[in-house]
Amino acid sequence: MNTAIIKPLGKITALLADLGLEVTYAYDDLVFVQHSAFLLQFTENPTDLKLFTNTECEPEEAASAVKKIIDSHAEAGFSIVPSGQYTISANDDETIDLKFI
Repeated sequence: MNTAIIKPLGKITALLADLGLEVTYAYDDLVFVQHSAFLLQFTENPTDLKLFTNTECEPEEAASAVKKIIDSHAEAGFSIVPSGQYTISANDDETIDLKFI
């Protein structure tokens, strides 16, 4: 039996594009938005996502974008939950290190 969760990445990408935001990378359950300014994480329920803000984002701009992301996705049947901040750094072996705060 296949228990993989189908993630509606195309819908998420389209909703973000309507806001002028770009999905710059997606991997497994993570969706990097606007050159890593934001990070969406899929949960067990494909319409519920966690939203993290990069610590390097200017707080007022980030708050405005987060509100737009939450509102636009809610209209489309998604639940976006602000879940804190994160940092991202490059490792010597060309991988990245994510730390959730």
